[in-house]
Amino acid sequence: MARVAAITSEKGGVGKSTLAVHLAGAAHAQGHNVLLVDEDGRVGSSLRWAQRAGALPFPVVAADDVKPKKLAAFDLVLIDTEGRPRRKDLRQLAERADLILVPSGVSPLEVDATRELLDFLTEEGAARQSRVILTRVPPVGHAAEVLREDLREGGVTVCNTLVRSYLAYQRAAELGVLARDVRDPRALAAWADIETLSRELW
Repeated sequence: MARVAAITSEKGGVGKSTLAVHLAGAAHAQGHNVLLVDEDGRVGSSLRWAQRAGALPFPVVAADDVKPKKLAAFDLVLIDTEGRPRRKDLRQLAERADLILVPSGVSPLEVDATRELLDFLTEEGAARQSRVILTRVPPVGHAAEVLREDLREGGVTVCNTLVRSYLAYQRAAELGVLARDVRDPRALAAWADIETLSRELW
């Protein structure tokens, strides 16, 4: 059975699809046979990303195109969920996902939304498989490190790796590739964050 990891958030603009695409790319680079499923039928950011150049090294499919028999070929399935999913969908997600990744920025509004989502997942018995990933972190300063420790003191499981904010991610989305493949002085730093996070997760 493939391991299933879902990436979800209550707040827009935290880089959910950027994280999904890049974690799939890093997992593939590690030797995993990975499938990325875009469940956001309204926006479809991951699907659009993949269709821009057709250059991603792993398949990206819509939820309606997932065939149970074909899933047997993969050892890791990443789900890019709908933005701000309904509680009913989150309950189902908690039942089928081995790991629930919650990207969050460092602003108070983003952190409040993340806490609310984690409270709900805890009520659904999914606290153990939930992990917060701090994203869009300013490349300078220590606010994210302080927040990470504050969240941990509050009982939240937070990944060590901080995903810093680089223009390379935006450029990668525009081109339909991974950050490592764009011409940008910070592209390798952006990719290094993802690689480190991927090794922490899988």
